[in-house]
Amino acid sequence: MRLSTTFRTAAATAGALVLALAGAVSTAAPASAVSADFPYEVTRNAGTYLDVPGTAVTFDAVAGERSFLWSRYFATEPVDALAAGDNIGNTLAIRCRNADDTALPAGTEAGSYWAANLVPPGETSLTGALRWVFVAPADGSYTCGLSVVSYSSVIVNGRTVTMRVPAGAELARKTYPATARWTLLAGSGTTVARATTATTLGYTYTPSASDTDLVLYQDAALSTCAAGSPICSGGTTAHRGTTVETWVEAQPRNADGSLCGPALTGPVSRWNITDAKHHQTAANTLHLTRAQLGGCAQVRTTLKVRNVDGNPVKIHDGYASGTVAATHGAGISYSV
Repeated sequence: MRLSTTFRTAAATAGALVLALAGAVSTAAPASAVSADFPYEVTRNAGTYLDVPGTAVTFDAVAGERSFLWSRYFATEPVDALAAGDNIGNTLAIRCRNADDTALPAGTEAGSYWAANLVPPGETSLTGALRWVFVAPADGSYTCGLSVVSYSSVIVNGRTVTMRVPAGAELARKTYPATARWTLLAGSGTTVARATTATTLGYTYTPSASDTDLVLYQDAALSTCAAGSPICSGGTTAHRGTTVETWVEAQPRNADGSLCGPALTGPVSRWNITDAKHHQTAANTLHLTRAQLGGCAQVRTTLKVRNVDGNPVKIHDGYASGTVAATHGAGISYSV
């Protein structure tokens, strides 16, 4: 679980992926690109995170200071082509520790993850879009970096599979005065049945009154409930996966919590989570201008998850090992 101790000078501006997600981060300075490919071996079961060299950033922060972190060009791919059925599970993560390489205090949220199976031959690589907010637990110096782990049941009888993170993966950091984060805590998850919609990951966000724009992120860790799945029930062999739609909804409110204007919705994304795909992090973004709030002081943001067709879909809650968040959200406001 060790983070790289090699730090790079921040340079370059945010790229096309982040710009498409939110113009708010266009002036942030990401870490230097990885200088070379990072090859690593697939394990049979999900094991220890491997830190991607060159992506670590270190910084000082006062207690409670919030750092918006996001990945750029963070992908994984097999070194050699894989055949149909050689599905590889992948977890990509942002993880933070103290700068002296010790762990954060027990119970402190230390990162977030993005996960999906690579399903060859139709897929030859996966690119994760990670966004998360680090909250400094005390005055001090901290290190955050990108990590990866890949795993598959095909690793048996001496077989090996090598994956790699292509050169260019970066982690960016920027602070904003009105930054917030929220996480779907353990016990708050749910399983969404076919032809139903769940509303989850609710949070009331207060943007800075002087800012012109705000962005709300709602990222959900989803798994299809295949027949006989050990993680969720209700799946049958009549379906071979789940088709899911996700989007962000924001209800403007007054400072006292009363409704203030109509609800605003973000773009709808569709995810085809087949049994082979198994799981998918659904990243959702809603960009709003201050004018759209019509003088309202706050927004109550939620994540909508609609099961369009197929088996039930599970919305994961809580944390993975190392207190790394599954389903989580963030809000930032800024001026253009």
